[in-house]
Amino acid sequence: MPLCEPQPFSKARGEKGRRIKIKVNEMFEQIEFIGTHDIASISPLSKGWSKDKKFILEGSNGDRFLLRISDRALYDKKERQFKLLTKLEGMGVCCSRPIEFGIAGDGSVYTVLSYLDGTDGTEAVPAMSDGEAYRLGLEAGEVLHRLHGLIIPRQNVSWWESYRKKMPKKIDALLSCGYRLPIQDEIISYYEDNCFLMENRPLVFAHGDYHLGNMIVKDGRIGIIDFDKCGTADPYDDFKPFCWNVICSEYFETGLINGYFDNHVPDDFFRILKFYTAESLISHIPWAVTFGEEEIKTAQRIAEYQMLWYDGFSLEIPTWYKSGIDL
Repeated sequence: MPLCEPQPFSKARGEKGRRIKIKVNEMFEQIEFIGTHDIASISPLSKGWSKDKKFILEGSNGDRFLLRISDRALYDKKERQFKLLTKLEGMGVCCSRPIEFGIAGDGSVYTVLSYLDGTDGTEAVPAMSDGEAYRLGLEAGEVLHRLHGLIIPRQNVSWWESYRKKMPKKIDALLSCGYRLPIQDEIISYYEDNCFLMENRPLVFAHGDYHLGNMIVKDGRIGIIDFDKCGTADPYDDFKPFCWNVICSEYFETGLINGYFDNHVPDDFFRILKFYTAESLISHIPWAVTFGEEEIKTAQRIAEYQMLWYDGFSLEIPTWYKSGIDL
């Protein structure tokens, strides 16, 4: 989704502009950061699927910051995310720097982050050569490996225990959504027959939505944004949104995998990735139905791509992976 056309509130004119200013002032009451910094403009940001309200704050000196406003019920979750970002600062991961966290005047939760300048990954990578995209993918894989190295508390529930409870719900949602996948019965059977792959999987800190739509490119380097879905998961689960990368560049996604594994891809990786692909196919259309016709068409288009990449789901390694690459 593209950025909205931001209208700095400081430039709003007339009676409508005055009402907007009053409303914004009410929303932002007691946000200490705004009160203690010379903020010249506040612009809404509509990119992404998060339910958070997002704004770009720009100081009179040109410095920019990201403000996220969340529902009060999400306080604990947002506080954990804020603390995690603080830990990532010292791990060599280029991401938004956490600045301030608290309760806004209307009772909602707010987070102030540094603004990561650059070009959206979905715009930057398609304009690159295959070699450039591959090398950026290598860096993205190395960054993901560092993210997964973040120390997390010991988990009381295994990945398998939590995962198997979700499986019937995902299948039921597909069967009742009113739409069908290509070779739907075969995909569901594959999903059910191979769920044993989720047993004994390790648990790591996971980004939860690791793809080019949540990456910023500047000066040929990559930055990671939007940790809204972060949590603990099987490390391979972070490769699940690969379709959005492959659409932009097969070489980028190949680089991401090779960079993560330092060019030594484990024997079980592509088998588990195929299982997660089956899960994504089963889950995508029911999710899309809640957002309307445009997203349903996108989910159907992605399903068609997956059928091509896996040759009707007969392949274990998808056709987009460039084995033996030397760029």
